[in-house]
Amino acid sequence: MPEVFLNCSYASICSGCDWLLKPMAEQRALKLAHLRSVWPTAPTSLDYHSCVIGGSRDRVDLMIDRTRGIGLFDRFKTGIVDLQGCPQMSPALEAWFVEFRRFDFGINRGSVRLRVSPSGERGVWLDFANIDVKTLLDDGRVLRALLASGAKVEIGQRRKRLVERDGRLRLDDPVLEPWFETYVDGKPAPLYCTIGSFTQPGFAVNRMLVEQALSLVPAGSRAAEFGSGIGNFTLPLASKFSHVDAYEVDSLALEGLKRGLSEATLTDRVSIHEGNFQGEKALALDFAGVDCLLVDPPRSGLMKFLEPLAKARPRTLLYVSCFAESFAADSARLHEFGYHVESASIIDQFPQSQHYEIVALFST
Repeated sequence: MPEVFLNCSYASICSGCDWLLKPMAEQRALKLAHLRSVWPTAPTSLDYHSCVIGGSRDRVDLMIDRTRGIGLFDRFKTGIVDLQGCPQMSPALEAWFVEFRRFDFGINRGSVRLRVSPSGERGVWLDFANIDVKTLLDDGRVLRALLASGAKVEIGQRRKRLVERDGRLRLDDPVLEPWFETYVDGKPAPLYCTIGSFTQPGFAVNRMLVEQALSLVPAGSRAAEFGSGIGNFTLPLASKFSHVDAYEVDSLALEGLKRGLSEATLTDRVSIHEGNFQGEKALALDFAGVDCLLVDPPRSGLMKFLEPLAKARPRTLLYVSCFAESFAADSARLHEFGYHVESASIIDQFPQSQHYEIVALFST
């Protein structure tokens, strides 16, 4: 079968897809080789699951430069490539991006996150300097036009919601809405977050990740989860276990988790624990009676969340990671606690780039 490449007119200048010109077979080989290089004890057999070649992103982060347009850094990181479109975006996201380009914010520099929801709602998070935000609010014209287009708008690091009330533009508290989804028993389940919240990059690739990960987990009585976020794995776990203990540091994400659990009628199956469980707070945890532990840490890895395993070890541990180096370090610690690898996979959510997700099943 002939090799298929993503057709992109910016291939030679845009840094967004640093492996765009590499055949998919070569990308696969390089990612498997990288994982083996940082994880010396990797099993002989490593699975590899890839998503579609293009059109898989339902959210995108871009930069605005007054003189150069809106897009991503060029390959030399010297300026912005002014994108007219992008084959990595889903059709719904690209249509939103094309319309968004017509709004002139008149700022020197800023960043935006565009996303579409599973139902087709359009959202944008404008991460601009405070002085630029004030100027835009005082002038009002471009922000009113943005609202009139039907888009929902968040502004600033605190992701305040833009509203117009009594003829005045205002910034209200963040509002959680179903901007994303997970999958429970094979069916989509809404996840509540802000436009600016972290999620996986797209619905199709997330479904591949969630279903591959949860297929490895045997049903049981009790599970625990580190890094629950808005519930991407929590909801599917709660459908397989009688009870789930969810550990998360982000209070806004936990509000979204509660909404998602309520919508899926799974609230009674989940106990939520808020705090920094990479630090000292982890030392008080006890995993006695837990059948399965699912961990999805940030790039820094599990850190002190591993320490309770010295006292009690769930028989199954599923590790989902976006950063091979911290995953490999944690894997070595898990080996010291008596865990061995049952299976490991690369989930290639980011074709055309060096990035990938790892899903590994450990057992005692």
